[in-house]
Amino acid sequence: MNSNVSQVIDGGLQTVGIIVLVLGIAVFLLWKSMNRQIKKIDTDLPKGPSEERIEQDEKFTEEALERGEDESRNQ
Repeated sequence: MNSNVSQVIDGGLQTVGIIVLVLGIAVFLLWKSMNRQIKKIDTDLPKGPSEERIEQDEKFTEEALERGEDESRNQ
């Protein structure tokens, strides 16, 4: 009975090694592809709508803080 278990474990070790090797190669290829795609990004693109909304939110937050400070001084 022990010999059967050891045969399964010994055969499984080779299978796991191959799977790990294939996964390592896949990760490496994905990493190289991602780097190529990142290099293609144009950093001179105009601001998108979400960036404009963020700027507006920051402006409104600053105005609210200033109003809050003014109100606390007046009390």
